[in-house]
Formats: sequence, C-alpha cells, structure tokens
Amino acid sequence: MKKIITLVLWTMCLLAFTVTAFANPYGGVPRSLTFPPDMTPVETLQYFHHKITDRDLGMAYDILTEDYKNFFKGYGAFEKGYATTFTSRPENIRVLEQTENFARLAYTLKAQDFGDEAQIIEQEFECGMALVKVHGSWMLDGGTGKLLRRTVLPGMHASAEAVLKGYHECITHKEMRAAWNLLGDAYKKSFGDFPQFCEGFKTTASSTVSEVTPVADGPFATALEYKLTAKDVTPEANVVQVFKGMAEIEFIPGKGFAIKSASNKLIDRYFPPKW
Repeated sequence: MKKIITLVLWTMCLLAFTVTAFANPYGGVPRSLTFPPDMTPVETLQYFHHKITDRDLGMAYDILTEDYKNFFKGYGAFEKGYATTFTSRPENIRVLEQTENFARLAYTLKAQDFGDEAQIIEQEFECGMALVKVHGSWMLDGGTGKLLRRTVLPGMHASAEAVLKGYHECITHKEMRAAWNLLGDAYKKSFGDFPQFCEGFKTTASSTVSEVTPVADGPFATALEYKLTAKDVTPEANVVQVFKGMAEIEFIPGKGFAIKSASNKLIDRYFPPKW
C-alpha cells in the first residue's frame, strides 16, 4: 500500500511538472529564477522591452500576469506578434500612479521591425502600462499604445544603414543578444561564440556610426563605408578610438537583414580624462 501511495504521488508530481513545462516556454523553471528579483515598476518595464530586443521572448512572456497572457491568447500568438521586431526601446518613462501593489506608467516606445520586402519599418508609440505585484514581484498586467509615427525606410541603402546603426546602438545599450542576432552565420563564426563576442565589448561604453556612404548595391545586399567612434572605459584609462569601416549587409527573405561581414581600420586614438 505504501508503495502504491508513493507511486501515485510521484505520478501526480510528474504530471504537474509536465503541465507547467508545456505552459511555460522555459520548461517550468520557477518564475523567481527567470528574471531578477526586487525590480521597481520602471525597471520591470525596461526589462520586458530589453528581452523583446534580445529576442528572448520567453523571458518577456514570463513577466506578464495570467490575465495579460490571456489577452495575447497564449505564447504562440505573443511570439508571432514580435516575430519581426529587432529593437523595442522605452523612453521618457513616467510613473503616473503607484501604491504598494499597483503601478501605472506612461512612456514613449520606439520600435524597429523588418518589413516583408528589403526594408525597415520604424514606429513610435505613446504607451501606457499597468503593473501589479504578484507574490512580491511586479508583473505587467495590461498596456495601451497609440501610434505617433510610422516610417518605412525607402530602399535597400536606407534600411541597411538602419541595421548597421541599430547594431552599434545595441552594443551601446548592452543589448548583446540583440546585436548578435543581427549578424550573419558566417560573421558570427569569426567571433567564436556568443560569450567571446560579449567579452570583446566588455569595456565598450558607446559605439557610434556616422558618415555612412553606400559603395556597392544589389537587390538583396549592399556594402557601406562608415566612420565608427568607440569609447571604452577601463580601470586604467578612458580610450576613444576612431575607425574607417566597411560592412556588407544582406537581406534574407523571410528572415530580415543581417550583417554579412565588417572590417574596421583604426585611424585615430586618444585618451581623454576619466569620465
């Protein structure tokens, strides 16, 4: 009898884990282990959009309340809704109301998506977000968005330039997974793997592209020359380096844009006072 009871309890535990794993994109990992504890409402909102940009959609989904998940009609629909988004950044976040267990925020959202053709779509929204505290942690409970601006970048050159600049903005914002996702498979291999890629930018404070000029063109690829200014902060000194760069950007139908290759030649370096 004792063995039968033990077997029943074990089966019930296994079934419960299986259901949880099926419902959670992260395989039933406890919610407390999927994102940092003790975040404020503003930090929680920033974390959500950071995970969207990083293409870590399961983590973004995990920070929604059950009611908000139901609004999206499940993880599959949520994932599909962000399938083409490669940057999602909240700005000018304001706390309109906050109590012990409820918060209401307003903010501007700037997002970039890959279009159906070789193009980039840039959109700006005025958004609101309600958050509630669940088991001691803030979670997103419902949002609104009003489209303020929508721009379809004309042609391959403009879109490729947006991807190149977007890549370096991701480096600046420490959105390393998002930056990695913008690289073509062959270019990724030149860095080794993702941890090595991150290590290479460990001290980078900002990475900015300017003076972009197209030098070659094709229906699904273009080459760009540009100026790259990188600022690094180390314990010993601040370093500003200026490069002349060349990048090849390709459009992959059904997937979007990717940086196929890039090379940077150092043309200047100086050491400003410590910031």
